[in-house]
Order: sequence, then structure tokens, then C-alpha cells
Amino acid sequence: MKTKVNIFRKMMATAIALLVVSSVAFADGEIADVYLTGTTNSPAGDYTVQSTNDIYHFQGEEYEVYKVYYDNPEMNMKIAVNADGKCKSFIAFTDSYWFKYNCSKDGFGVRKVLFNNPSVKNSFNPEEYQEQTVLLKQRKVEQKEAVGLIAAYLPRLQS
Repeated sequence: MKTKVNIFRKMMATAIALLVVSSVAFADGEIADVYLTGTTNSPAGDYTVQSTNDIYHFQGEEYEVYKVYYDNPEMNMKIAVNADGKCKSFIAFTDSYWFKYNCSKDGFGVRKVLFNNPSVKNSFNPEEYQEQTVLLKQRKVEQKEAVGLIAAYLPRLQS
């Protein structure tokens, strides 16, 4: 009888331990993988890029979304990636701004920008924008390299 009680206690302890460990592991909802890390050499500090299951829709196309976290959380953003075509399209965005990056004959860099209001526009440096129209002189760029370039250089646009 004592043996059955000890076995039952061990099984219950194991079940409770598994329940606690699994609830802690999934407490955040979804577990994202670290895709890339690096530094910005700007007030934003270092960054970490994590993959998500989110989809961004733009002009009938679907983009996979990465979240970018900086040491300065005010700079956090998302990067949407469309892997179709010769050169992938990338959109870096927050609730306040939207920057589109892609390739041209001159290379890879920022091509378009939209702001949700004029006060946000004033916090970005137009000279830095001009300099970032060519971040890489190659016509083709690997996705991971492009995401890293955007994460590293976009914070420098902010004055």
C-alpha cells in the first residue's frame, strides 16, 4: 500500500512540474527565434531581430515580418520582407513612419518614405536619407544582410 502511495505522489509531482514548466515556457504566447543581432553605432544601441508569424500586406503582395528591438526601445520597429523578384523588397515601419528599401541599378538602399504627420517628418534627417539611398552598391543582396543593414542604418536617419 505504501509503495502505491509513493508512486502516486511521484507521478503527481512530475505532472505538476510539467504543467508549471510548460506554462512558463509559453507565457509570452509565442516563442520567436533570434534571426540576427548587431550594433547601430547610433543612440539606438545594439539590436536584435526576431522572426514572427505575422504577415504584412502591401499592394497585393504578402511580406513576412521581423521585429527589431533596440537597446533604446523608442526605436523599435518592424521590417516586412517580400522575397519575390530579382531584388527583395523591404519595408521598415512603425505607427509613425514607413520606409521602403529595394534595389536599383545603383544598388540597395532606401527608396520611399511616408510619415503619419509632419512633426514625425521633422525628426528625420534629409541629408542622412540621401546618403542611405545606396547602402550597398550590389544590385542583389541576401535577405539576412539587407535586414541587418536596415536595422543598423535606419536609426541614424532620426535626428
